[in-house]
Amino acid sequence: MKKLIKYVFVLALISSCASKEAVFVHGKQYQKNKDFKSLVKAVELMPTAITTQQVKKILGEPIDNGFDYRYLVDSTGVNNCTIGAVFSIDLQGKITKRWIDEICE
Repeated sequence: MKKLIKYVFVLALISSCASKEAVFVHGKQYQKNKDFKSLVKAVELMPTAITTQQVKKILGEPIDNGFDYRYLVDSTGVNNCTIGAVFSIDLQGKITKRWIDEICE
């Protein structure tokens, strides 16, 4: 039983490290190409509780509107609006919500 617990612990540790590395790989790919696939994958791999500094470290400098960060891709959607990721930021500077879709304003 102890061996099984050790095995599960090591497996969890390895997979969490792999996820951390993968988020940065996809983030760098997004920074280089501004492509939808890399942006989606990087955002999916980000932890739920993430800081604005961590997002910047992964995806680079955002379009900073003060109340949200935006990361755009190189294409538009069905409504001919820019596609991107939006990270909503509260008054304390914490990310409260994130989504990827067309940004029509």
